[in-house]
Amino acid sequence: MREKVRDKERLQHIIEAIDCILNFAEGKTLEEISADKLKYYGIVKNIEIIGEASYNLTQAFINQHPETPWTFIKKMRHVLVHDYYQIKANEIWKVIKEDLHPLREQATRYLSETNWEEWEKNEQVIYESAVHKNLIQTATRMKSLGYETNEICKITGLSKDEIEGLS
Repeated sequence: MREKVRDKERLQHIIEAIDCILNFAEGKTLEEISADKLKYYGIVKNIEIIGEASYNLTQAFINQHPETPWTFIKKMRHVLVHDYYQIKANEIWKVIKEDLHPLREQATRYLSETNWEEWEKNEQVIYESAVHKNLIQTATRMKSLGYETNEICKITGLSKDEIEGLS
């Protein structure tokens, strides 16, 4: 099972990756960054990290912060990972110059404005709901395959009433 998503830590990862990129690019031109393959691909990797961290934010958090272009950020990561051969240095440069500072400001604001103790309580409920939903789906499949209720109970941890109520 995937690790439990923690929005606060993902925002911190985003900020760390942005800081890394800005550090690599500081005082450099597009041509200098393009010529230094180690820095260039370090920047690309950190943009991927931003996309992956964004992908791992809860949908509830994303919905609460629609001013951030989460879909674009996640798609950018997808392009960098899967369509790496189509990457254009000027697009990476544009991200550095136009997108990173506003994203860093937003992520920093989200970190400071969010009541993380309350959010994590809510996040735990969301996580438990998702796990329960997956268990229900598993039990439904098992029931359709002819497993007995007691066996499904042992495997999923669901109650007999929950299992017998499934169609």
